[in-house]
Amino acid sequence: MLQKILRTIFVLVFVFCLVQPAQAATELPSTNPAGDYNRTSHRYWVVVDPDPKGVNCRWSASAPQEWYRPDAQFETNFGKWDVVHRYERNQALLANITPAGFALINDSNNKPWLKVSLGNNDQICLVRANAKYIRPYEKE
Repeated sequence: MLQKILRTIFVLVFVFCLVQPAQAATELPSTNPAGDYNRTSHRYWVVVDPDPKGVNCRWSASAPQEWYRPDAQFETNFGKWDVVHRYERNQALLANITPAGFALINDSNNKPWLKVSLGNNDQICLVRANAKYIRPYEKE
C-alpha cells in the first residue's frame, strides 16, 4: 500500500515538473516603469500605437548585411535611422531572435528595440520596444 502511494506521488511530481517549464514559457514579456520591455525571446507582438500613421520600423543602409554577427560594427542610434516600413494599429509583428535567441536589441541610449522579421535571410527592421507602441500576445 505504501509503495502504491509513493509511486503515485512520484508520478505526480514527475508530471508537475514536466508541465512547469511549459507554463513558464507562456509568460508574456514585462516592462520597466518607463514602459520599455525587458530582455525577451518572445516572438509574437501587435502594434498598439494610436498614431494613424502607424509605428515606424527603422533600418540603416550603413548597417552590415550580416548585422547579427558578434563582430559586426555599426552605429546604434536607431531612432535616427531611416523609416523603411510602417505598421498599422493591430497589425501583428514577428520578432527575429537571431543570433542569440533574443528579440530585443538596445540602442546607444540603452533603449530596447524589437527586431521585426521582414522576410528571409534575417532581414529586419527595428520598432521601439515600448508599451506605447507594441505589446506581446500569445499565438493561438
